[in-house]
Amino acid sequence: MIRKHLFNIIFTVIFLGLFSLIINLYYDDVSRALYENDIFPADKGFDILECQNWRNEMRQFHVSDEDKAKQVTVLMYHRVIEEDQIDDIHLETNGDLVSTVMLKSEFDMQMQLLKNEGFTTLTLKELEAFIEGKIDVPKHSIVLTFDDGFKDNALEVAPILREHGFTGVSFVITGVVNLYDAKYEPGKYQYLSVEDIQNTCDVFEFESHTYNFHKRMDDHTAYLIGKPDELVRKDLETSIINLDGNTQAFASPYGAFDENNIQLFQKLGFNMAFTVVPETVRPGTDIYQIPRKEVYPHETIIDFKEKIGLQDGDT
Repeated sequence: MIRKHLFNIIFTVIFLGLFSLIINLYYDDVSRALYENDIFPADKGFDILECQNWRNEMRQFHVSDEDKAKQVTVLMYHRVIEEDQIDDIHLETNGDLVSTVMLKSEFDMQMQLLKNEGFTTLTLKELEAFIEGKIDVPKHSIVLTFDDGFKDNALEVAPILREHGFTGVSFVITGVVNLYDAKYEPGKYQYLSVEDIQNTCDVFEFESHTYNFHKRMDDHTAYLIGKPDELVRKDLETSIINLDGNTQAFASPYGAFDENNIQLFQKLGFNMAFTVVPETVRPGTDIYQIPRKEVYPHETIIDFKEKIGLQDGDT
């Protein structure tokens, strides 16, 4: 009787131990799967090199001295949302739109203005050549950039750009790109899928906005500055792999960078890097500190005209 009772105790202990081990192993696998699905694989590319060939074809504009640009404005956007899809996530506590959310109707109006005024959207290679004094570009030239890689850029922005014959630059946090496509949910922080990228690579140049370093330290220092150099390098190298080896341009999260970062951009082969300093671009501008003007939701169409130089006639 005692022997049987002892056997039952031993059996129970062994069973519980094995069961616990199995559960822990299963939990680890599930956790790992969730983590891997939550971040784009570090060794995988978006497979978009062929459909991005158009960005390498630099146009010769043959403009007269009177019609050539003295400066070029680079605009910066983030999210573009339909008015009837605005949710709490898009609003400040006072009810205003957060600074990174633009109504689709406003964005459409801005693009229509650019079209009506005869603006030309430049590719990054054309902007690079303009900065280096190698080409002249039309007086009304502009570069449209979109940071982070939100899904709404594919669904709301791309069709408008196509309609007007414009192109843009998408600075993507490559690690948050979704391997598989999902239904669009504008009320969430939803990022591009690989399918979105492939479907819009005729209108967007896809460039690096880090792999997974669009973050801040506890003291609010940007990862790009606060993390050890070797970790920053590894992150940017991974983003380059995701972008199929493309190193045309980089945009620093929050516009935060230091001299070490600039040296790293050069070592990794980036041709140019962008900031958030609200100035215009001229021949001779520092190629690794290219300014951009952010477009805010509270601005009027008059503000927009001033931002793109229509008011001062100095484009």
